[in-house]
Amino acid sequence: MQVTQEAEMDHIRRVVHDDPEQDYGLQIEFHITDEDLRKRNLLHYALFHHITGLSLRQIVIYGGTLSNPNHIHQNQLTLSGLDLEYEVIVLKQIPKEQFLHSEIPEEVVLAILCDFGEDAPAKVVRDILHCLKRILRKSNRIKKFQKQLLILSRLRKMELIVKTEVEAMTIHYDIETDGLFLKGIEEGIEKGIELEKQLFVHKLWSLQEFSLEKIALLVDVSPERLLEMLLAHLQAEGQTEAEAVRTIEAYRERVG
Repeated sequence: MQVTQEAEMDHIRRVVHDDPEQDYGLQIEFHITDEDLRKRNLLHYALFHHITGLSLRQIVIYGGTLSNPNHIHQNQLTLSGLDLEYEVIVLKQIPKEQFLHSEIPEEVVLAILCDFGEDAPAKVVRDILHCLKRILRKSNRIKKFQKQLLILSRLRKMELIVKTEVEAMTIHYDIETDGLFLKGIEEGIEKGIELEKQLFVHKLWSLQEFSLEKIALLVDVSPERLLEMLLAHLQAEGQTEAEAVRTIEAYRERVG
């Protein structure tokens, strides 16, 4: 029986011990389709043992959309003189909290493939992003794991949700960390308040009823600042500075 065979495995490592007799191989396969892998794993086991002489522990991680896949769960092959059994882990049967509570970012992103429980997908994505932010703080590495999260989300058809939440968190993150942005916001608020006060002064002035002291009190500005506002207002209407000063003095004599 002549067969030319090449087998490519996802991840395979040799697990070593102080006693070499206890060494074995560890094979981890990530699968997203629900199919029977017994013959494939038997081939992998046979080739590995033929080359190394070691036993092989095989683990299949199912990251597909099914909560209870049928075919991939068939993980035992019993034939005359042969008994093969390997482990199957279905991520969607694992509560997301098991990964969200991790301090390792590579584990946190796997929560996107787990059981969401009663939580909406968008909330789960936000929780994952917040966990990554807490672990990585201001590190630029957060972008790397956001990209990994986006790739994994495609397995659940959640790419749009992840993109939306990443963009929202990025904007929020920039606002929190960008000092110039915050300074600009503060300056904008101050300018807005100042503009409101100027408009209020103009309205009270146009009524020609309130004394300058009362206008300053109502607008909550100093008498000196009030005079500056009135001078600027009158000059904007076409008066010279001297004319504006005389207009204000005449108002003070008439109204107070």
